[in-house]
Amino acid sequence: MGADYLPTKSHKMAKTKNEIIYEWVISSMNCRIQEEVEGQELRNVVNMVHWRRTATIGTEGEEGYYYADVYGALSLTNPNPNDFILYENLTKVEVEGWLNEMTEPTPQDLDASLEKNIELQKNPVEETLPLPF
Repeated sequence: MGADYLPTKSHKMAKTKNEIIYEWVISSMNCRIQEEVEGQELRNVVNMVHWRRTATIGTEGEEGYYYADVYGALSLTNPNPNDFILYENLTKVEVEGWLNEMTEPTPQDLDASLEKNIELQKNPVEETLPLPF
């Protein structure tokens, strides 16, 4: 993924009532207990990040509030022992950095899909009607 996608603070703090706020929710991370890489023994190596990407407009419980989310998992391979971060020292910002580097789907793809979902909530094109009998 290119460096052209850098989340800004505006993704967390809406400036207007209709601005979509995108956020990562990290549900869990799977780890290999022990792995040897380039002769170095690494412990608790994250190999899977389970995530959700959320999009919201407005304030929950108020008119004009919309919410959409999508979930998935990012598989991680080939840790670099030279910049390996111990599991207990990982931060949400670092893990979000991994997610922001996803290539299939990209965060831009996810955000576009979430935006379409919210637009359909605002302006539905179909509905389920009660049975006429």
